[in-house]
Amino acid sequence: MKKALLRVFSAILGLVCLAVLVLGVMDFGGVKTAKAYWEKTGQEAEENFELLENGIHMLKQNETAYTEGVAAYLEGKEDYEAGEEKLAAGAQQLSEGQANYDANAQKLAAAHQAYEENVQKLDAAKAQLEQGKQDLEAGKARVAAGEAELAAHQQEYEEGKAKLAEVAPIYAAFKAAQEEYLSLKQQYDDAVARGDFITQAALKDKVTWAELAMNMSLGGYSADGIISEYEAGQAKVAQYEAGLAEVEAGKQQIAAGEQKIAESEQQIAEAEQKLAEAKKLLDENDQKLADGKSTLDAGYADYAAGQAALAEGAEKLANGLTQLSDYEDGQKQVADGLARVLATDTYYAADGSPLVTRISERLPEDFTYWMLDEENHYVFLNDNRFLDLDKALEVVGAGRDFLADTSVVVTNELTGRAIAVIAALVASVLGLVAAVLGLIPRRGGALVFSVLALLGGAATAVLSRSGGFPMSTIAGAGPTVSAAVLGIAIAVASLLTGLFALLFKAAPKAAADTAAAE
Repeated sequence: MKKALLRVFSAILGLVCLAVLVLGVMDFGGVKTAKAYWEKTGQEAEENFELLENGIHMLKQNETAYTEGVAAYLEGKEDYEAGEEKLAAGAQQLSEGQANYDANAQKLAAAHQAYEENVQKLDAAKAQLEQGKQDLEAGKARVAAGEAELAAHQQEYEEGKAKLAEVAPIYAAFKAAQEEYLSLKQQYDDAVARGDFITQAALKDKVTWAELAMNMSLGGYSADGIISEYEAGQAKVAQYEAGLAEVEAGKQQIAAGEQKIAESEQQIAEAEQKLAEAKKLLDENDQKLADGKSTLDAGYADYAAGQAALAEGAEKLANGLTQLSDYEDGQKQVADGLARVLATDTYYAADGSPLVTRISERLPEDFTYWMLDEENHYVFLNDNRFLDLDKALEVVGAGRDFLADTSVVVTNELTGRAIAVIAALVASVLGLVAAVLGLIPRRGGALVFSVLALLGGAATAVLSRSGGFPMSTIAGAGPTVSAAVLGIAIAVASLLTGLFALLFKAAPKAAADTAAAE
């Protein structure tokens, strides 16, 4: 029975050792994987630290140039903005000057037009004056001719007027008779036309006697002849008197014309003086306008030169800003890298105790890699926070310390893990030997190797860390089963196998002693 139990526990020990052997080999792969992970991580971190450090040193090399460039840029920007204001003021002045020039040009053009209109009016007045003079001379000639004509017929006029005075009574009588005859004749003719025989008979004798009176001869003249001659004489007298009146009227017109011509000549003289003054004023204003145009053109030329200078300044500012942007972009990349470095977490063991303290806790509590002024306010250059590059190098130094500490922790963990695995493999080999000897069975050998396997398992359990393997877990290559568990499993199986080997060995000796005593 004990022999059978020895074999059973030997078989169990063998199976345990085989399992530990397989798991140990697999765990060696995990150690290699974790080692490769942390080596790669460390190499990448070191490359990033080197890149970050190089960036910081590059910034340090260009820091003075950047600060001077910022000062020059800000000064240039201030000058540019002052130039913009000056150019805007110049544009406003040009606009006002152009408006004033246009208004003055318009007024001057209107003044020129008014002057030309006044010149035309003056020329028309002069032409009218000359025409008036010619008309006056013609009027004088007509008056002189009329006076000569009147003088030539004055005696005839006097005689005719005297004759008319003599004939006037006779003319009056014959004229009344003529009018009575004509009236009666008209009445008679109307009665004839109407067929009024009574009126005809009543008027016929009156008409006949009136006609005889009209045809009666007086000194060889009939009544009609006396009337005609008298009226002809009256017409000649009236014509002479009309001519006399016309001559008098002509004299009055000549006097009025001479006065009007004198007044016109005075008005024309005054107008010519005013036009001369206006022409002088126009010439002065033309010169002022020309001077204003020259000033305005010079202003436009200055404005164009200002625009060109401003455009050149803008180009220089843009180039300067581009150069500053290169430094600022580098500073931003460094700042982003520093932020990532400080964002590194602490590595903890399974029991919660820190293995590797995070980088931010390795620096002073109020640490900042941004430059501060005397009042602990951030320093800004060109509207950007400015890095304290010496502080930035402290971050890199703390990061390298973190990396070194991590490397030590990883090395210790992987070394301990590898030793524990080796101990488990050795224990498993010893346990396999003990198992084989227990199956034969070779009790003494099984007992010896069981003890050795027990010691190897115990050593594995001792060497295995109680806190586990957190760095391997982070690498994604933790052990499949804890080495302590493997060591304990081997130790327990070895203990049972050794115990039954010991009992199996003691049993035969006890039986021999019993037989001898009998």
